[in-house]
Parts: sequence; structure tokens; C-alpha cells
Amino acid sequence: MASDVSEFNVIIAGVGGQGVLFSSRVITRAALDSGLNFVQSEVHGLAQRYGSIKTEIRIGRDVVSPLIMEGTLDLLVALEPIEALRYASYVTDRTSIVMNTHLVAPIGAYLERKRIPKVEEILDVLQALKPKRLEALNAVEVAERAGDIVVTNSVLLGAVDALGVLPFEEGALRRALEKEAPKRYLELNLRAFDMGREEILKR
Repeated sequence: MASDVSEFNVIIAGVGGQGVLFSSRVITRAALDSGLNFVQSEVHGLAQRYGSIKTEIRIGRDVVSPLIMEGTLDLLVALEPIEALRYASYVTDRTSIVMNTHLVAPIGAYLERKRIPKVEEILDVLQALKPKRLEALNAVEVAERAGDIVVTNSVLLGAVDALGVLPFEEGALRRALEKEAPKRYLELNLRAFDMGREEILKR
């Protein structure tokens, strides 16, 4: 049990409809089941389909405020690459990043005719910040192989689990997913989780 953890800070970012809130519930469930103190921010942005959305989770005995200060981020989980770029100012050499490379361009960018950065450009920016680790994968393709792109978020949770950076015992995140996933989609979510984990472990 990792009850002596003082502080571990997580941002989960994506767009509406990608399952940011579900991913947050899985991580906080794992913290709860591990006997760890945690606080979570309210959602920032619009939780509508394709609107920018994020949650902040702080885990550990010393955490009180739910808001994460720049320079103190331990894990960035980006369900969409532009959303990873949006929180680049939080990234330092203590930050691990797991990023889905499947781009969902903001509607506003089309309406305002703004240039949409390429995924390679986003990766270059993030690498230049010298994160502790950066893992990028097309989680949509992996989810499709698992059976449905709706479980893209579970693919990324599996990838996060493979990094071993979360302050939980081995298996805690998967057990939390078992509790949070709807029963009718449980097998699909667990398969996606395992495939996302394997995607990182085989590298």
C-alpha cells in the first residue's frame, strides 16, 4: 500500500465525448481503494461533444487544494493531442505523458480558419520540454481492435498502468476499472485496458 505518498498530481485532458470523466473516476477509485487521500477539481471547459475538458486529481497525504500548480504535474493523460499541447506549460522533467495521437480538431479552428498543428509538431514541442517520459499511441486504433472506439479511454488507462508511475499497487487500476465500467461493457473495457498496457510494455 502506497499510503506514504506525499503528493502525486494528474491532469486528464481531452474533448467532450472521449470519457475524461470516466477515466478520472477509475483513477480516484483506485486511490480510494488503496487508502490514499485525494482531491479532484471540478471539470474545466465544456463537457459537450468536442468541447475542451479536463480534470485535475491530486493524490497523497499532503494534498488539500484540488488545483495543480504549474511545475508540479506528475502525469498528463491526453485523450487528444491538441489537448496535450494546451497543458504543455505544466510539463517538467517530473512529468510522465501518455498521449493519444488521434487528432480531433476543435470546431473553432475550422470556423476561424486557424492552422491546426500536426501531431508530429505537438510531439516535438512536448519532447523539447524534457518530460520524464512521453508515450504516444493511436489509442483509437487499439480500441477499434479491442472491439469499439468507445473504449479509447480504457486503452489509455492501460498505457498509464504500464508506466508504473501511479502510486498504487500492481493491479489496483485494473480492479478499479472493473468496479467503474458498466457490466455490459466490462469485458470490452478490460480487453482495451490490457491491449493498451501491452502496447507500452512491448516497446
